[in-house]
Amino acid sequence: MSIKSKALIRAEKLLPGNQDFTSITDDIAGVPEQKKTPIQWWLLFGFSLSLLSIFVGSVGFLIWEGTGIWGINNPVFWGWAIINFVWWVGIGHAGTLISAILHLFR
Repeated sequence: MSIKSKALIRAEKLLPGNQDFTSITDDIAGVPEQKKTPIQWWLLFGFSLSLLSIFVGSVGFLIWEGTGIWGINNPVFWGWAIINFVWWVGIGHAGTLISAILHLFR
């Protein structure tokens, strides 16, 4: 049995019905290559854009006014923001370290 016939047998098992690689490629690539964008996509894009604008506005307001808008009016209260930042940086470094150790020792 030749390599080509083995490949065809394998393809028949993977592609039931009257499908070939071209029809599958057309089905998969046809979604992003369609001419008109669906209205649902535009609605979700607008919703995402509105959430992004709220986020950017909130961060801009935070930078403009300072962390006093969090209720951090006393310098001692800054400890919470600093500890929170250091905590999450530590979690990130721990994950990286564990991944590196697991990669080294397989």
